[in-house]
Amino acid sequence: MKLKSILIIFIPLMIFVLSCGTDYNYTINKKRLLKNTWEINTYVDYNQNSTIEIRKAKYIFEESGTLIKIYENNDTVSSNWVLSGDGNYLTLGDNTFKVTELTNRVMSLRYGDVEMFFISL
Repeated sequence: MKLKSILIIFIPLMIFVLSCGTDYNYTINKKRLLKNTWEINTYVDYNQNSTIEIRKAKYIFEESGTLIKIYENNDTVSSNWVLSGDGNYLTLGDNTFKVTELTNRVMSLRYGDVEMFFISL
């Protein structure tokens, strides 16, 4: 009887805790995206086992869901961004990336065999 009472309390509590973790991950990842201006430090193609040179640009995520990319010559391109409900996937324009790491200083996004490593400025 005592075990049954513990299970009745424990199971709903675990469901609540697990659902809060998803909300927390979304909230903290969104906050980190918005807080920083980002720049790609390394672009890796694992299929070719090489890094790829790309144009330098600053990436600014706005609360409205707009991503602004500003190149060194001040050319500006905007697109949309959406963070998945669990905070684990980031859609930039038409492409959805797996968020492999997101801290206050580093962001790593993976799409198939390609991974982009960003640093905050």
